[in-house]
Amino acid sequence: MIDKPGKTGILHSMIEKELLPGKLPPEMLDRLLAATSKAPEILVGAVSGEDAAVVRGDARLVLTADPITFTEEDIGTYTVAVNANDIVAMGGTPVYLTTTILCPPGCPGRRLETVFQDIRRACDRAEILWIGGHTEVTSAVTRIVVSAQAVGFLHKEATQTSAARPGQALVMTKYAALEATTLIAREKPGIVRELLGEEAYQNVLGLLYDPGISILKEGKILESAVIGAAHDPTEGGIATGIHEIAEYSGVDILLAYDRINIKDETKRLCARFGLDPLGALSSGVFIFTASPGEARRACAALAAQGLPAAVIGELTAGSGKVLLEREG
Repeated sequence: MIDKPGKTGILHSMIEKELLPGKLPPEMLDRLLAATSKAPEILVGAVSGEDAAVVRGDARLVLTADPITFTEEDIGTYTVAVNANDIVAMGGTPVYLTTTILCPPGCPGRRLETVFQDIRRACDRAEILWIGGHTEVTSAVTRIVVSAQAVGFLHKEATQTSAARPGQALVMTKYAALEATTLIAREKPGIVRELLGEEAYQNVLGLLYDPGISILKEGKILESAVIGAAHDPTEGGIATGIHEIAEYSGVDILLAYDRINIKDETKRLCARFGLDPLGALSSGVFIFTASPGEARRACAALAAQGLPAAVIGELTAGSGKVLLEREG
């Protein structure tokens, strides 16, 4: 007579197998969901068979959603950052995260477990509660795709893209194309090592965490600042973000190119791959408008906490035009 394997043995066997199309086995899903957040305000959390999460709350909510489709490496860090950043840019504090995780048939169960652990670690760093979502194996994707929704609470008036006014200054934190720089290093390690050398390659990889692609720190530092418009530039880089502020606010913006922080490694990588640093992925950068005095105070407060920040432009009455001053 052969004894049936215990539950631990079954779970270990499942996690080592390739996944088949359809729903995950309940035992495996239960194991993975153990990584999601638990807190008193979560009335219904991430539980097999439940359709949604339920939380207590009576404040103004801020909601956003973003997928991660351009990379599978460090996907938890990207998932949490790009969704939390949208909440911060609106003047809120991100609190909850739900995820839809799509896996291709044949995906190793161990790989999925790594993704769950990565998301959990990213949520812990950001102090965000991961409360549920949906996980599925489907031939609609060729690699793991995570689509997430973040929910937060508004702690002051919303800092909308359309709230910029003539006479204000434009501020940018960190470095243009920060996200693109570290992403290229992850996706093209051989080329980047050859171009930059090993030490610079490792430094560029580290940009994902230091200074990082999250703007949560900026949000906390600037909680009491009087801000006009604010934006989290991701696709299209800081150029698109600035154009959107100008267009939706109905102002003209004059930018000073030599004030825009761009790392030398970024310039070299963008030149190698035919990219414009001002138009490349820039999660981790926070752009906002404020009165000139408030902008200077904000830059000083950010610098005191180790975050580079600079006034890179000025706003005038107009109709959405953006001008870039370069070498006079």
